[in-house]
Amino acid sequence: MRGWTAFAAVLILVPGTITGVSAASAQEVLASGTFTGRGGHRSTGGVEIVRDGDTVKVLIKSNFFLQPAPAARLAWGKDGYKAGTIFATLRKFRGEQEYVVPATVAIDQFNEFWIWCEKFNSPLAVAKLKSPQ
Repeated sequence: MRGWTAFAAVLILVPGTITGVSAASAQEVLASGTFTGRGGHRSTGGVEIVRDGDTVKVLIKSNFFLQPAPAARLAWGKDGYKAGTIFATLRKFRGEQEYVVPATVAIDQFNEFWIWCEKFNSPLAVAKLKSPQ
């Protein structure tokens, strides 16, 4: 073919870097826990609270399950649900999910992560949070 030049490209990946992002900027696990059902609802699976740069996120793990319920919301607690801490709506009742925690939330003030039924003001599930060892 006239005017065309054949060439091969080689991509070399250096451990710990991808497009200029170093391993040092990886997500830091701040706390984690396992869901248990509340208020007669069944729930299982894990959750992690992570720092990703300047953003704090809630990572609900792929093994998550919650028995379907109306108006399921995400919230915080300290030795019990804390009213006024709802910050997101649960998107689905099973599987992996990610939510950004508003910058105004001081997560170090809480030791529990709740799924709360806003419609009936009742608990659906809770995960006791533990810091990594």
